[in-house]
Amino acid sequence: MEKHLVFFDVDGTLMHHHDTVYECDVAALKKLKAAGHEIFLNTGRSRSILPKDLLKKVKFDGFVCGSSYVEYHGKVLHRECVDDETLRGFCRYAKDNGIKLLLEGEAQSYGVNQGCFHPCVDITEALEDCLIDPGFMRVTKLTADRDIPKRVYDRFPRIRCINFGGYSEQIVAGYDKAYGMKLLCDKLGVPYKNTAAFGDSVNDIEMLKFAGKSVIMKQAAEKLDEFATFRATVDEGGVCEGIEKLFFGEEK
Repeated sequence: MEKHLVFFDVDGTLMHHHDTVYECDVAALKKLKAAGHEIFLNTGRSRSILPKDLLKKVKFDGFVCGSSYVEYHGKVLHRECVDDETLRGFCRYAKDNGIKLLLEGEAQSYGVNQGCFHPCVDITEALEDCLIDPGFMRVTKLTADRDIPKRVYDRFPRIRCINFGGYSEQIVAGYDKAYGMKLLCDKLGVPYKNTAAFGDSVNDIEMLKFAGKSVIMKQAAEKLDEFATFRATVDEGGVCEGIEKLFFGEEK
């Protein structure tokens, strides 16, 4: 099989139950690399909160983080941070409304009202000082502990808000999970059809649509079926199953 670039979502795909990674998936990723393919994390997480246990076990060729950050073999190919005006407005909105907001930075994550989901440096008390020149935080994405009403996120046109029914992500407008895939294909001279993507959620749709072949986890919503080559029969170990099916099975 020709060389492929293969992209993996993290939460709900490679990682389960408080950042647990399954050894069968690790072995399958290593087998994929040994066969000459390159593997990437393509995740809503920022660079600073990639799962350390997974990175210790598997040597990825690069990362697409928060849709607007792309790294290949340790070199940053692209970064687009949340603009200062939006960051100021959204942080103040979160503080005033008791929203736990995670500012996902490239090297460090910060929190308003203690943040959410991941450890961070809480800046609530020093918020106005931090917002004088917020660029030092290099925030590539925001995550809130609740859905954000449309009337609110309409005030911030430079970010795209995705509500998940209990929490939300705010991504730099104009970016999605397919952006980094296109950039890497163009840079490496790999045809778009020689890509594969593994995901489980609605924020993976653009990635799944772009990929030449794609796998969704068992628990993925039915609406993702139209974008998938294959639905895994399990969640935990679904990556291993998908890799074997697409790259090493009879139909490879």
